[in-house]
Amino acid sequence: MSLRVVVLGQVPPALPTQLSALLSALDGSLVGVATDSMAARAHLAAPVPDVAIVTAQFSDGPVHPFLRALPLAARPTAIIAVGMRDDEAVAAFELQATDFVLWPAPVERLEDALVRARQVVLQRALLRTADELQRLIGEATQVGGIDLAALFAHRSGHGGGHAGDGEGDGSGRGVRRVMQAGGTGTLVPTAAPRLRRGDLRAGGFTEDAVLDLSREDGGRSTAEGPPLRVLVREGRRTRFVPLAEVDWFEADGNYIRVHAAGEQYRTRGTISAIETALDPRQFVRIHRRVVVNMDRVREMTPLPGGDGLLLLGDGSTLRLSRTYRARVR
Repeated sequence: MSLRVVVLGQVPPALPTQLSALLSALDGSLVGVATDSMAARAHLAAPVPDVAIVTAQFSDGPVHPFLRALPLAARPTAIIAVGMRDDEAVAAFELQATDFVLWPAPVERLEDALVRARQVVLQRALLRTADELQRLIGEATQVGGIDLAALFAHRSGHGGGHAGDGEGDGSGRGVRRVMQAGGTGTLVPTAAPRLRRGDLRAGGFTEDAVLDLSREDGGRSTAEGPPLRVLVREGRRTRFVPLAEVDWFEADGNYIRVHAAGEQYRTRGTISAIETALDPRQFVRIHRRVVVNMDRVREMTPLPGGDGLLLLGDGSTLRLSRTYRARVR
């Protein structure tokens, strides 16, 4: 798909030039550069660009409050924040930015951010398509005595229910039996929960808390609710690692190693800060140096002396200290 990109804010002069070269390789286009809020409103008019690359300031005011005040339909699907300081990353995350690029940055870093933004745009497009298909199926009428919704359920392998209202079809949805002429019955899916735009966290615009272990208080952003991602700084790069993907945290001197989806990230922080910030029912301390995501634990094996061995879903093993064994249920 063709990617339409807009630049909002006072950006370094080299950025639009780099963007033009990169977008031509990614089958995209730069629709404009707006250095003030009035120009930004003009560039965000329909059709709304897919991606906005933003800095902190317009010539006539801050950029982030301007974006938050826009109606959802007027906001680009993905946002890439560009900043000159590390501490701007948390503000970018609270804006639900797809990525944060610390400037100056090599062209490869900017390309990586654009590729990630493109993935978010594709995900949102797929969600809209699925929503539209669900609507069409719900509105479909019987054609030639065959219920299209029932046919769809049958062809998808979800027709395993029995007679009666509110039956299960093996997919987690309810089904009901519609009686046809001649007394035969057809299983038809009942209304299922529909995906909404806000359900797609990667590209949604709800303001979520972020866990920034590098702060002295081991803190979170000011957003309400439990943190959904952990901020990891790697040199001049800032990553937002979803907590749902974290396998375990491991203390390493004054640093924390974040083990997630087969990758390791190293950031400043303490195990105590992790314990304080995260849900103790999910992230459990099993050793003075380790906090594990219990959703990843598959088996526990007792060891002599009261210790234990935890086997994770990816095959990793972690030692469970007898001091913390009572916390693992």
